[in-house]
Amino acid sequence: MITFLLIIVGLLVVISILRKPKEDYHSNWAQLLSGFKFSTKEFYKLVEKEMESHKIDGLSFDEVSLKTGSVFSSERLYLRVEWKEYQYDLCFAPFGDGCFVSWWLIFKTAPEEEFLTKIPFIGGWIGMAFFKKTYYKIDTASMFMTYAQKSD
Repeated sequence: MITFLLIIVGLLVVISILRKPKEDYHSNWAQLLSGFKFSTKEFYKLVEKEMESHKIDGLSFDEVSLKTGSVFSSERLYLRVEWKEYQYDLCFAPFGDGCFVSWWLIFKTAPEEEFLTKIPFIGGWIGMAFFKKTYYKIDTASMFMTYAQKSD
């Protein structure tokens, strides 16, 4: 009986650890630009240049292709801007007779946080005790988002 319980607990731990990471985003925004046509890659270059002009140390830029749906779906090109524990994903793409801009500001989750918060029964408590979103983190994310949005 004890062996059976240990197997069940072990399976719960493995399933919990392997489950999909949580989506932890701060905010998002989208805007349609009717009648506006512009190259996605050129737009991203302009955003990079503008963000670099704000002299924020530690910014990194990368173009990433994200699925629009399932594993077999098409992909859309995003500009990913990372700074500290924040990730800003910007999309600029044609839509109808114009284009749209959207962005997501995400709190990146450290691997140790991801692991510890998935422990069955106590993971939620660990997350609240050791990985709390403080006013400082939220304010810093908002300032980063403000600079990024002004650069769009």
